[in-house]
Order: sequence, then C-alpha cells, then structure tokens
Amino acid sequence: MKNSYELLFDEYVIELDKAVSFEEDRLDNIRERMLSDGKSQVEIDDFIMERFDPICCSGRVIAVFRKYWLKCNELNLNNGKNSVNEYVNPKEFTVDWLSKNGDPYELFGVISEMPYYPIGIDENGDYC
Repeated sequence: MKNSYELLFDEYVIELDKAVSFEEDRLDNIRERMLSDGKSQVEIDDFIMERFDPICCSGRVIAVFRKYWLKCNELNLNNGKNSVNEYVNPKEFTVDWLSKNGDPYELFGVISEMPYYPIGIDENGDYC
C-alpha cells in the first residue's frame, strides 16, 4: 500500500506530465503552422528560441513544481505535528524521485533543466 508521499507523488507526476505535454503541444502547433507557411526548420527554431522560454521555465510547469514542493513540505509539517515519523525533503520529492520514476516523457529531464528552483524562504524560514 502506498504511503501519503507516494500518493502525492503520483498526483505530481500526472499534473506535471499534463503541463509539459501542453507546452510541447503548443510548440508543436507553432512549428506545424510555420512549416505549412513555408518556413525553414532553421527559421522555425530561431523563432521559437527568440520568443519562448524552455519548457522548464513555463508558468504551467513552474506552478506545478511549486505546488507539489509546498504540498510535500505541508505533509512534513503535519507529520511532525501528529508525531508521525515520516519526512521527505521537498527537493528530493520534486526532483530526485522523478529520476527514479522511469516515466516515458522524461519529466526529470525537464525539471533538471530549471536554472533555479522557484521556491523562496520567508522571514520565518518557511518555504513560500
């Protein structure tokens, strides 16, 4: 039987996969339209590189990453309050577990390309 972290991770993978797929489909649609307009592959690649961030930096992907980092942290805090002896580092949860997941879309590859983790720490030392 899966524990709370594993169930949360399953949700994360599903939601992250949807966000990445949406961004990939959007770029594929742009490529197809430009190709049908007679643009060369070099023109298409240059256009996309100039106007779009990498998928790892898209707002959708960042929102999912942040959501599940914070949910993992919340689960840790609740476990601590309830004297449950389970803890998973949010970075391990959102990044490292993906490398072990073996997913077909290589979500780990997308997340590992992030230039930084879009998580802050507030004046109380809590993630935000």
